[in-house]
Amino acid sequence: MQDKYSVWLNISVRQKIMRIRHTIYSLKFALTRRICIFILFGFIACLQKTLAEPSKHQPRPILGVQRWDMYSGKGATQKQELGYLPGGQAFLKPELWHDRAPFFCRLTKDVPKIDHPANAGPLWFNHPFDKKRLQNAMDQEIRFAHGAGIDFFIYHGPARALQKNGWELLNNLDAHMASELPEAKQMKFVWALYGHEAMNYTRSKVALMMDETLDYIKRPNWQTVLDGRPLIPVLWPDHFREQLASAGGKEAMSGREFVQYIRKRVREAGLNNPYIVGMTVPARSYERAVEWKAEGYDAFSDYAGGYGGAHAERDRSPSYAEATKSMVTHLEKHFVGQALPSLPPCTSMQYPWPRALDDKTNQPLAKWYHYKWPEKGDMTARIKAMLDLVAAHPKDFEAQAMIMYSWNEHSEGGGLCPTMGEPPMYHPDTRWLDEVATALASWKKEE
Repeated sequence: MQDKYSVWLNISVRQKIMRIRHTIYSLKFALTRRICIFILFGFIACLQKTLAEPSKHQPRPILGVQRWDMYSGKGATQKQELGYLPGGQAFLKPELWHDRAPFFCRLTKDVPKIDHPANAGPLWFNHPFDKKRLQNAMDQEIRFAHGAGIDFFIYHGPARALQKNGWELLNNLDAHMASELPEAKQMKFVWALYGHEAMNYTRSKVALMMDETLDYIKRPNWQTVLDGRPLIPVLWPDHFREQLASAGGKEAMSGREFVQYIRKRVREAGLNNPYIVGMTVPARSYERAVEWKAEGYDAFSDYAGGYGGAHAERDRSPSYAEATKSMVTHLEKHFVGQALPSLPPCTSMQYPWPRALDDKTNQPLAKWYHYKWPEKGDMTARIKAMLDLVAAHPKDFEAQAMIMYSWNEHSEGGGLCPTMGEPPMYHPDTRWLDEVATALASWKKEE
C-alpha cells in the first residue's frame, strides 16, 4: 500500500492544486463555522441578559372601566335615575345633583321639541326612546374613553336568551357593536357573565348564556391578557355556584364544573385558554381567593372596591388623597400574596350621596359610607399610584390590568363619563376624565 507521500508525488500538478484548494476551503469553512458559533453563543448570552434585566420603561398596565348602563333611555333611566317619570327613587332629580347627570342629558325646559308629560321631572334624556339618539350619545362616549387612553369597557347585564331585553342593560353594548366609528373598533370590551340572584341558573341556562356570550368573545376587540387569553369576568361567582347546586338532577353543576364548562366552550370555539376572573359586588373578593382557586378561577377582583372611606356625615370623612393612600395600603395587604392573582380595583370616586336615602321612607340619611370629592390633581395621583402598584407586583397582578369603578355610575359612586355642562351651551364637563388621560399618558415605571 502506498503511503500518503508517495501518492502525493505521483499525482498531477492539476490534482495537487485541486487538493490544496479543497484543504484551504475546508479550513476556511471550519474557521467560519467556529466564528459563527461563537457569535451565536454571544448573541444568546446578550439576549438572556436583556430578558433577565427589565427594560427601563415597562409597558403601562391596562385599565378597564365598569359600566352599569342605566342611561340609555330605557330601563332605570326615567324613574330610578333621572326622575323624569314618577314612580322611582329619582336619584338625580334634586337640583343639587344635576351636575352628576351624564353629558347627553338636558334640563327638560330646554328640550321644547319633545311633548313632555305634565308630570315630567327636571332632567331629560331620550324619552320617548330613540335608537339613533342613543347611538349618537354612545358614539361620543366611545370618543371620550378612547381619547383618554382607557383600554376597555366592562359591560354588565343578563343574556337576552334568559331575560327579556336583558333588563335594558345591554342597549349601550348593542350601540358599541353597531357603531361605525373607527374608535369603536379600537375600543376593547368584555361582557361579564352575570350571576344576579334572580337568574336561577341551571346547566341549560348556562349553555344558553355561553351561546350568546361567545358571539361577542369572538370579536377582534374583545379584551385579552397574557398573550391573547380572552378576559372573562364572572360577576357574583357565589350566586352561580349556589343556584347551580340547587338546580337538581342533570341541571346541577358544581362551582368547579361551571368554570370548567366556560373554559371548555371558549376553547372549543377555537380561542385561547380564557382568563376567568371571579368578581364580587361590591368588594372584599380577596376573602374568596382560596375557594375560587379550588374552583378553577384564574384571578379575582372587585366590582367596586371603595376602600379608604368612612361611614360618616357628609364630608366628615377622609379626603380623596387620604383615601388613595388607604386604598393602596389595603391592596398591598389583601391583594398581594394571595392564593390567586388579581385585577386590583381602583375606585374613581366614592361619593354616593344621591343614593343616601332610607329604603322605606326615601328620606335622606344623615350618614353614609364615603370619602370626599376629589380636588384638582387627586385623580391623576391615584391613577399613577395604582399603575405603580400593579407594575411593581408582576406575579400577583400577572395580567397587568386594573379595574376602575366606574364609567357611568353617576348616582352611586361617581363616574368618569363626562357630565352635563351648564346651560344653555351644555359643554360636557370632562375634568375627571382629563385627569385620567394625563395619568395614563405620562406614566412611566422607572426601574
